[in-house]
Amino acid sequence: MISIIGGGPSGAYLAGLLKDKARIFEEHKEIGKPIQCSGILTGSIKELVPLKKEFVVNKIKRIELISPNNRYEFKLKEEEVIVDRAKFDSFLVERAEDKGVEVLRDHKLKDFRIDNNIDLDFGDKKVQTDVLVGADGVNSLVGRKIGLRNEKFKTGHQYRVKGNYDKEKYQVYFFNKGFGWVVPETETVARVGVVSEGSVKEIFDSFMDKLKISQKDFIESQSGIIPMYDSKRKVSKGNVYLVGDAAGHVKATTHGGIVYGMRGAKVLAKVLNEGGDYNKLLRKEIGRGLRLHKKMENFINKLGEEDLDGFINVLKKVNLGEFNRDKPFSKLNLFLKPSLIGFGLKRILK
Repeated sequence: MISIIGGGPSGAYLAGLLKDKARIFEEHKEIGKPIQCSGILTGSIKELVPLKKEFVVNKIKRIELISPNNRYEFKLKEEEVIVDRAKFDSFLVERAEDKGVEVLRDHKLKDFRIDNNIDLDFGDKKVQTDVLVGADGVNSLVGRKIGLRNEKFKTGHQYRVKGNYDKEKYQVYFFNKGFGWVVPETETVARVGVVSEGSVKEIFDSFMDKLKISQKDFIESQSGIIPMYDSKRKVSKGNVYLVGDAAGHVKATTHGGIVYGMRGAKVLAKVLNEGGDYNKLLRKEIGRGLRLHKKMENFINKLGEEDLDGFINVLKKVNLGEFNRDKPFSKLNLFLKPSLIGFGLKRILK
């Protein structure tokens, strides 16, 4: 028996790929809630699951990058989608159920003990399992109990906001050691937020002032903690494994983790079905991309206000519309421009 703690995208996707009997324990009564995500997915999601009208709320054709005193808008070669996370997560859970996976909602793991089997404690229920998978998010109890917890975090603060928006374009605002976003659901509602290492509440309030958004325009809050990827961290111990946010499989540049989390789940499914070294296979399949995103984040975080403006200038010479964030090596040659290389060298040697 394989027991998966958490019914988010990584846990639900994994469950549907397993050959052995599996079950999902989800702590909430409703799948996909509370929402703590901007819900942007690149076209790479179609390599994992089909896109369904039931969970796609909008399609994005253009992106605008904005620094303190500069901006660059480009057209995407492949549309990106904005999903309703509750409906997307439910779709994945239902797919797993259709394949015979038992899903137990309103089951919060309290503790577990490893002996010959793994004994799970849900308070009023005790369960035994052969294999345990922590797909239980950034503050994973499973990860903490086996000494493999997330150590570094950032905080994201987002609201759904009423206003007037270009529904085909989302915007990214760069500032020192963080960024903000405006992700439209419709022409009148957008997901607006920030992520930063600093005081996120102060940064969010300042961002709202910049966009001239008042509290009366707020619909609902969708904030959360985001894990930082650590290439040296192991994410399994014995018959206990971590996936998704619990494993820190999040892009350091955008802090999106759905596609990489599901790819990691696919790797784990192969290990559980056929055998293999989970940590080694992860490094091969998704580690290179995540490490590249971490290096890019480290570079951008060193840029001051004037440097960010200059960075946008050199990016204007790059056809970013062909770049897929979930496949960073496929179009890495786009960035081999003399102006961009020169800009990078000057900042590194500063």
